[in-house]
Amino acid sequence: MTTKTFGRRGTVAPAPRAAFQPVARPVAPVVVPDCAETPTDEETLFHGNKLLADIPCVTIVLVVALLLIFALERRLALDIGPDGSLDLRSLIAYGGSSYDLVVGRREWWRIGLAPLLHGSEGHLIGNCIALFIVGIRLEWLVGRGWLTLIFFVSALAGAVGSLLGNPHGVVSVGASGAITGLIAALFIASFDPQAESTQMISRLKMSLFFGVPALLPLALGASGNTDYYAHAGGALAGLALAVLPWVVFWSYDSLPRIAGKTLAVASVCSLVCAGFAASRYASYMADAAHYIRASEMPVTAEQIVRRSADLVSRYPRDPRGHLFHAISLIEQRRFAIAETEARAAMTLAASDVAGGPVRSGASALMAMILLVQGRESEAKVMAAESCDTKVSEVRRMLKKTKLCA
Repeated sequence: MTTKTFGRRGTVAPAPRAAFQPVARPVAPVVVPDCAETPTDEETLFHGNKLLADIPCVTIVLVVALLLIFALERRLALDIGPDGSLDLRSLIAYGGSSYDLVVGRREWWRIGLAPLLHGSEGHLIGNCIALFIVGIRLEWLVGRGWLTLIFFVSALAGAVGSLLGNPHGVVSVGASGAITGLIAALFIASFDPQAESTQMISRLKMSLFFGVPALLPLALGASGNTDYYAHAGGALAGLALAVLPWVVFWSYDSLPRIAGKTLAVASVCSLVCAGFAASRYASYMADAAHYIRASEMPVTAEQIVRRSADLVSRYPRDPRGHLFHAISLIEQRRFAIAETEARAAMTLAASDVAGGPVRSGASALMAMILLVQGRESEAKVMAAESCDTKVSEVRRMLKKTKLCA
């Protein structure tokens, strides 16, 4: 009877039953281990070298791949902000994903690239640390092939979750969906019936340490730059893939170890997606020249007031410049001109691939301008669209002015 376990296979097959034949002298029984019957990919690759077999090769390869990809991102970036963040338009050219880009422009290849990209050094380092810590434990528990499959399926599920959950114009990149899938899988795989209680508790603590901050804010209406919808999509995929072998096969040991094949297929698919990105790279980068660069973005209210007019004159197609100028004019109580600038921001944002959040912010600002001028009915009509936005900062601003229920 097969024992349920999440660990590696270590059983020995029974000796083969001897065939009938004349016997000249006693023959010692031969014991053939399981692995000799059907060599696995890993055994063929490492030739039985236990030291190499125990190295978390897939985890290391994934971390190194993400580091190399980010190094290429920085080299090709149009601009880099003071905080080390890459220019948004560069991320779009590389393969950043949003609903407007993937569904609106039918650029489905972005789903395969966005999980491999990162927006800043801090973003990359945080993901690589979590990937390494969780990956080395999960790789030992479930094997290289299954960890590889969980990573890439969770990456795709995270990309889909991002598309479904975020505002349509929000561009998303990062491997956090894939990593959250690994965290969820580690949580399930921790319940190994043959593991010591200290091991189980240690694995559970690790999965909760990374998993709770990755998922809990979504239930609390989190906002900011973290893509919690990608986390949720990746976690669901990781849970499903971690439970599936246990329910269907009774053990991870019943699955083929296909790390090399899975990595090869994923690499080919990524290269195909990269080919689509390369074919459109030049046009996206040429378009990026018409938008405010990361290093020029104002970050304080004083900078917005002081630099908004200059940004509008230099980047007339960028809706953010007009939005900044409208804010500056409100500070000067020049509401009529501010209304014109806010309307310009809304119009430009409607045709901008990354203009969704700007459009919501401009609509909310327009509603407030109309309210200040005593045009309350017009303000409520204008605020109606923004009241339904998923951008929580905009909703809070409108609720404060009682333009949203």
